Amino acid sequence: MDDTIPVTTDTTPGSVSAPTDPVRLARLLTFVFPATTAMYALFNGIGVILLPAQVAQLAPDHKVGELALLTTLGAVASMIALPAGGALSDRTRSRFGRRTPWLLAMAGVSALLTVAMGLSTGLTALAILVPILWFTANFYGGAISAILPDRVPVARRGIASAVIGLGTPIGILLGVNLASRVSQLWAYTVLALVLLVTTLALVAGAREPSSLHLVTERKKDRGSTTAAVRAFFRAFAHRDFALAFASRFGLFLAYFTVSGYLFFAVQDYVGAKNVPGGNVALAVSTLSTVSFGTWIAVATLCGWLADKLDRRKLFIAISAIGLGLSQVIPIVSHSWGAMLAYSAVSGASLGTYFAVDLAVMSLVLPDKESEGRDFAILNVATGLPQLAAPAIAGSLIGLGGYGSLFLVSGASALVAGALAMCIRSIR
Repeated sequence: MDDTIPVTTDTTPGSVSAPTDPVRLARLLTFVFPATTAMYALFNGIGVILLPAQVAQLAPDHKVGELALLTTLGAVASMIALPAGGALSDRTRSRFGRRTPWLLAMAGVSALLTVAMGLSTGLTALAILVPILWFTANFYGGAISAILPDRVPVARRGIASAVIGLGTPIGILLGVNLASRVSQLWAYTVLALVLLVTTLALVAGAREPSSLHLVTERKKDRGSTTAAVRAFFRAFAHRDFALAFASRFGLFLAYFTVSGYLFFAVQDYVGAKNVPGGNVALAVSTLSTVSFGTWIAVATLCGWLADKLDRRKLFIAISAIGLGLSQVIPIVSHSWGAMLAYSAVSGASLGTYFAVDLAVMSLVLPDKESEGRDFAILNVATGLPQLAAPAIAGSLIGLGGYGSLFLVSGASALVAGALAMCIRSIR
């Protein structure tokens, strides 16, 4: 029996239309969700637990600087890989589709690199493996994210965005808990196997239509390197795309400027003596659990409501205002209770945002032929704030203390919401 998802007629060059059968769509989401979850579990299990632990073992006296170097190398590789994964898969023509060949290849290579990291016993090996793994895994991310505009109808992108978006918090929780509870090599190995198995399940269980019939890249994009670079970033000439990128950048900058220094905020701003048991690490874990719990609780409901009401900008506005106001809570009070309230409100706000985030991004893509590339470029707006946040946060804390950190983060969230409300192509 052929389980390939049927496509509707679409004469736009380079397009793969979304399935209209809700059962087939549910099946697609059923397989995309675990693969997305596995990807985020790998990123966070390694980035939050395994890599810092390895660095601390190998260079206990220089662990901060060494980890910062490895993280920066990985971040730079990620910024290149995300749009590359979208762009190259856009132009792939095979009987297995545009995304499937790259998903299989990058999952396989990433799995091997992950196991190799678990076997590494030196910083030089890690300095080689980390950027390569981050490149292949983010290339995978660029290809898998393109499934939403490729294969989900516009009317169902809210709920699809919510379902796929849940892979982020659940992946973080699973990856971090796995990495902290089993030995280093086993943790790396399990993360690798889960990514590989869920990818195989996705490509077999929700097969992608052939892309052999699709039109190849436009002749006008060929020629000089300058012309190619201009073509690559052509989407920014479209007002709504540029606004969506700027809005996403602002919101994630608001999030990462605080989250990256949450440990120190609890330790120095709230005070170790004011948290349960005086255990700062446990306190941060509790705050993260509260945040992700409220995130997961609201995400699916908001995605369904966004589709039902067809008012996706409204949910971005609610999210931005909520995230902005959540930053006021720790400014007003330094207490542990205030931090719990902050985590709950910010988590709910992020859940509201992620419920419609992918849907909004998919609706501002200006070119059917390059949806994967442009979608991945929008995803870069998540990574750039991670690069900028440490320097910004460090400067803010040095200049005005933690209060200024929360204040600027709140302002950034509100500006992001205002930019999103100016997007014309979504309601």
